[in-house]
Amino acid sequence: MRSLLTASVILLSCFATQVFAQPGKKFIDQGDKFYARQEFTKALAAYTEAEKLDPNDAKVQLKIGLTYLSSSPKFQSLSHLERAYKINQQIDEDIHYYLGMSNQLNFNFKKAQKHYELYKERNKRMGPLCDHKIEECQRADSLMANAVSAIVKVMEWPVNSAFDDYGPMLNASEDKLIFTSARDSAFIDRRNKVLFEEILISELKDGEWSAPKKISSNINNQFHDAASSLSRDGNTLIIYYGEGSGDLYRSDFDGSEWSKPVNMGDFINGPASNETSGCFTPDGKKFYFASDRPGGYGGLDLYVAEINQFGEWNNAENLGPAINTLGDEDAPFLFNDSTLYFGSDTHPGLGSYDIFKAEKVKGKWQKPVNLGYPINTAEYENFFHLSEDKKRGYYASVRQEGVGRTDLCMVTFIEPEIPIVELETEIADTAPVAEAEAVNDAFVDPLISLQKDLGIATALKGKVIDATSSSPLRAQIVLINNANNTIIARVYSSSSTGEFTIDIPHGGNYGINTSVDGYLFNSMNFEVPTFSEYQEIDTHILMAKAETGSKVVLKNVFFDSGKSDLKKESLGELERIVSMLEKNQALRLQVNGHTDSAGDDALNKALSLKRAQSVVAFLVSKGIEPSRLSAVGYGEERPLVSNDDEMEGREINRRTEVEIVGG
Repeated sequence: MRSLLTASVILLSCFATQVFAQPGKKFIDQGDKFYARQEFTKALAAYTEAEKLDPNDAKVQLKIGLTYLSSSPKFQSLSHLERAYKINQQIDEDIHYYLGMSNQLNFNFKKAQKHYELYKERNKRMGPLCDHKIEECQRADSLMANAVSAIVKVMEWPVNSAFDDYGPMLNASEDKLIFTSARDSAFIDRRNKVLFEEILISELKDGEWSAPKKISSNINNQFHDAASSLSRDGNTLIIYYGEGSGDLYRSDFDGSEWSKPVNMGDFINGPASNETSGCFTPDGKKFYFASDRPGGYGGLDLYVAEINQFGEWNNAENLGPAINTLGDEDAPFLFNDSTLYFGSDTHPGLGSYDIFKAEKVKGKWQKPVNLGYPINTAEYENFFHLSEDKKRGYYASVRQEGVGRTDLCMVTFIEPEIPIVELETEIADTAPVAEAEAVNDAFVDPLISLQKDLGIATALKGKVIDATSSSPLRAQIVLINNANNTIIARVYSSSSTGEFTIDIPHGGNYGINTSVDGYLFNSMNFEVPTFSEYQEIDTHILMAKAETGSKVVLKNVFFDSGKSDLKKESLGELERIVSMLEKNQALRLQVNGHTDSAGDDALNKALSLKRAQSVVAFLVSKGIEPSRLSAVGYGEERPLVSNDDEMEGREINRRTEVEIVGG
């Protein structure tokens, strides 16, 4: 499962910040504050000062090790974690898991297995997670013992920088390199505390790559933009823009300048989904791309669209469960119409993202195979590009010998064909979210159990009751990760008491959808910081019968400030409205838009109407008859609470709701 691959990251965000009577307490406190804000470079500097005062402080060694594991270079965590363990074997209840991760990253797979086994013995509930990591180590050990005949080289400065460089793509003659880099400190994404990505170009002259420069003022903007694919003639570029929910664009080179990028269209770019990468087949008649649109098998799935006789793209088709998993599949590269390379964090690999190859035989995609070591490692590999003669490959990787964080690498294959490694692990039986919802069994993602054990989950407890009679109801309560529209927990309230408990992970945006037959669903939203402490929240969920006049506020429908475009995090909520309307064909809904009192009255009313219309447009795009829907913008006319409270009050009044007006 995808959660097993990401749980290791979550583990790193939780270590105690107790007060110690130590010489370096001031530096430790500083480090803890920086760590909590994910400012790892500053955290490491503070912890290092504490280490100078007392190098035998096990807690300081642990904190330094975890800071490396949380940032880069991760392999440097090992010496500090081993020192912490040597000084005090009881330093942390999760020390064996940390040592397992660090040894795995340092290619000490047998040592890593031992630590995972010890962790599993002492934490029975973490068995699935440890088993998964042990499988990774066993697989990696085997792959390294049977390394493919290839030489991997990190491309030299100035192509690579001290920051993230990835997505290399070259023309057929391999003398122009276009890639993505986050190296320009003039543009900072302050919300996510990273540099904005830019598309750069470098040319090969006299055997050396020129200093990269921004590709074009027509292409580079002030937000995230990334190069996705390049045609063989070097004249057509597919671009990812991070504005809105994230879409793909096309730009063409006329010999002197790149054109203004044009959106790839509605069949490629979903209304509220994120399309991260894509490429044409060599004949330009098909387009393969990655998208997290609803109805897929996991997070990012790979799709293909075909151009029709009118030059328009037809409906995109999912490549199916042979290619897609419960996790992410990204960065497709087509060498020909039947050979696909892509990155995945869930197909059997060495850890994190690996690069895979799949062949299409008689119109059917075959089981993907791992490209093997040394191409793939226990760290991150993705964005593969193969040369015309198949002798070289270019890709992004995090490596110990790297220049920065993620670096551009070149692999030279000694053998004429790319060797592939068959892994004896069956592809998981996966199903889209829409099918998963039909299952009537409660379940909890292992990641949530892990976080609960570590004290970094919030327990929501309460009762589900009828809003009028207060009688208890048996309800299905579903926890949805709004980032990728996946269900990560499902529980049921007691039919006799209405009581339930569901655990919410920290460090994400989550929606809770409560449903009872014959009732309008209830919507809740939680966004808990990664570093929050364990807490319990008591609540009563009031369910209104599905009858004319009933309303529900859509707590998981989001817009950027002052805009009416739906954000991708809204997808899960809207899909549940679609499901409700499909099950109740007579139902008619009115979507009401509301704002707070800030700004001009007329502009507020216009904005609230546009937002309501955006919701209606999405529902219509999913096959709901327009005659069953209407949109009204009330602006600031109907506040739920006083707007005098500039934080919580106004936030409550800014809302989108649905109201039953017939059925």
